[in-house]
Amino acid sequence: MLSVVLSRVPDGAPTPEDFDLVESACPALAEGEVRIAVRSLSLDPYVRSSLRPSEVPPGRAIGEVVESCCPEVEAGQLVLAETGWRSSAVVAGSSVTPVSVPPGVPSSAALGALGMPGLTAYAAHVRHLRPRFGATVVIGSATGGVGSVAGQLARISGARVVGIVGSSEKASLATGRLGYDVAVRRGGGLADELRAACPDGIDAYLHLGDQATLDVVMEQLAVGARVSLCGLMDQYNGAAPTRLRAGAVLAARAEVHGLVVYDHADLAPEHVQQVGALISSGELVALEDRYAGLDLAPLAFARMMSGRNVGKVVVDVS
Repeated sequence: MLSVVLSRVPDGAPTPEDFDLVESACPALAEGEVRIAVRSLSLDPYVRSSLRPSEVPPGRAIGEVVESCCPEVEAGQLVLAETGWRSSAVVAGSSVTPVSVPPGVPSSAALGALGMPGLTAYAAHVRHLRPRFGATVVIGSATGGVGSVAGQLARISGARVVGIVGSSEKASLATGRLGYDVAVRRGGGLADELRAACPDGIDAYLHLGDQATLDVVMEQLAVGARVSLCGLMDQYNGAAPTRLRAGAVLAARAEVHGLVVYDHADLAPEHVQQVGALISSGELVALEDRYAGLDLAPLAFARMMSGRNVGKVVVDVS
């Protein structure tokens, strides 16, 4: 069995050299447990705060049950399980969930657009942003696993969608495959670009980025704007705690919500039905950034934590 372990605590954004690939014996099964051969591993930003020296990082995966001591789980099933960054794992049979996706949708969508990132985007869309037809919605990290779904949902609802991106390649992707109306670049020119893109102000904003971006957006909110604080990437990498401009909130009479996806588990069946149908029909693109081999998980994670991914990051383990 191969596993990735943390060899040293990252200083700022992680690098591939912070991890090692190790081999170990497979544990025996106890009553009620199943052995899973990992097929596709999900990499997610929250893992950054969970890294511990010499430990396997946590992670959800799609895998095949190859051995079972649990009567309710049969060998050969494809399941979702918390495996960590491993090629195989032994977990409680009661903790796994059968993979179910609509016809024509890849099973890996259960880790992305139909999984936790997709539910995060869906909850932000229906409960926090609530875009009206013609409203201006701004999406931070617009081509990431959460942002790409949220932006497309806003566009499908009839909103005018502006994506914040980190490169010209991502800008082309946003306004091309993802259907954003405008894409603007993070950095020193963001304020001017955003002002030109949103002349009547910003009606709704999904924050997935850094302090500097948040500051710029908050100063351009329209009256009655809605803000969903979803991701704090720079803080995950060791930056100072993110601060909110209270004066900007007051001036806009804005609603500001903090989003923790586990608070919205009741939306999961509705999310899978609605977003699954949109993927099947081709109205929504389930964007993925895929890597082949567990040995590339550290590189994939480092790229994601530096904002260089496009879509949901998935590692094909076997």
